[in-house]
Amino acid sequence: MKISNRLGLHQRCLLVTIGMATLFLFGVCSPCIGSDPESGDATPLELRVSISLDAASGHAGAIPVAITRQNDGFQLYRGGQPYFIKGVGGRRYMENAAEAGANSVRTWGPGNAGPLLDRAQDCGMTVMLGIWLSHETSDYLDNAYRSRIARDIQDLLDEYKNHPALLMWSLGNEINLLDANIPEAWQFVNRMSRMIKDQDPHHPVISVIAYDDITLNNIARHAPDLDAVGINAYGALSGVRAMIDSSAYDGPYIITEWGVDGHWEAEKTTWGRPIEPTSDEKADSHLQRYAQNILANSDKCLGSYVFLWGQKQERTPTWYSMFIEDLPGLDVPGASCPTVDVMHFNWSGCWPSNRAPRVGRVTINEIEAAGGVRLAPGEPILARVAAADPEDDGLSYVWELMEEPLILSIGGSQEPRPGVLGNVVQGILPELSLLAPDRTGEYRLFVYVLDPNGHVGTANIPFQVDRLQTQEINSGQTEPSDS
Repeated sequence: MKISNRLGLHQRCLLVTIGMATLFLFGVCSPCIGSDPESGDATPLELRVSISLDAASGHAGAIPVAITRQNDGFQLYRGGQPYFIKGVGGRRYMENAAEAGANSVRTWGPGNAGPLLDRAQDCGMTVMLGIWLSHETSDYLDNAYRSRIARDIQDLLDEYKNHPALLMWSLGNEINLLDANIPEAWQFVNRMSRMIKDQDPHHPVISVIAYDDITLNNIARHAPDLDAVGINAYGALSGVRAMIDSSAYDGPYIITEWGVDGHWEAEKTTWGRPIEPTSDEKADSHLQRYAQNILANSDKCLGSYVFLWGQKQERTPTWYSMFIEDLPGLDVPGASCPTVDVMHFNWSGCWPSNRAPRVGRVTINEIEAAGGVRLAPGEPILARVAAADPEDDGLSYVWELMEEPLILSIGGSQEPRPGVLGNVVQGILPELSLLAPDRTGEYRLFVYVLDPNGHVGTANIPFQVDRLQTQEINSGQTEPSDS
């Protein structure tokens, strides 16, 4: 039995009075530095004191969230105040996100949702809570699978629908990417959306898709009860608004993943490996894309979640990572990349007081990645990188030589990180001398440029090691030499 049910009327009134007095005297528990009260974190007093006192959980109840259609588009409200999503994809470094001006975090599944919601509440942030759905066509034709998902959703509703940090529910992630872009799948998504909203009128329900106009038309036809659509887009981000406007879907949208161009969109080496942009190039694209493709479309776009607020291995350990972990010499859990500085500016309108090093392209024997670096086994290598620090902080350099991954993920699933060949090399000079591996194959040389304040810039260059082919020279009919 809930403790609140055991309290008498006089006791409950006393608790509410104490709560209201505390709010008037001290204000609501302060959000982390950098959160924007005008974006909805400062919830009106009367809504925060609509308390369904639950002493077991300590929460004051749901803060209502709604999407309204207006003459010029759509507006997201939280606690009665306009709320533009300044979000991060990834559960780590939430305090850093709040300090940079972010107000929300997105998950792909509901694991450890309780602690995450509590942590977000402590930081003055919200959570778009993901519910993982299958990418297999057959599952949406299977009564057992559909029943299991419905039970799981019911459990989540019972547990979290009244948490004050909950922003909205997100059904699935890119189920259209493989085989599940079928009417039955979207009809099931629609039924689950209705089920959620019947029990939780305070939080919108969306589904997240990979960039695709056909899927938008399927949603318009088969899942009309969704409150919005989440769209994951990288290099295609600039085309999202035109795709929305030309589709049958006429509702609002959220950019639920965006950032650097995807590895499938990047320039390739002659042997087919993607060439990763430097951290400086990534920062430039984050700055331009946020202004041109997110803020500029705020009549229909309710905000965004930048990807990835953490580190992951996907083709490389740095491609999508906005933090770098486990480097020698680090005295912080993760060093932040220039893209973190840019998002600080995008969200708050000002730059952080100390910024990450700027890093240009790395070269091997004066050749850039686009030139196609091919080496013989054991050939001497001289690698160089151009780097500078905005505040002229002293820089150090960490170099890693890795094999190209042999196991490649699809759709962002788990990908094992290749091992580092030999020892990690540290130094204070922007160059490195070494020998190419003796074994033929495909490799990638990484450089991490660190300042003393927990920031890092990154670059890498792929190369091949080949056996030199013997050339046969025919100079005419002559007797073989016996020397």
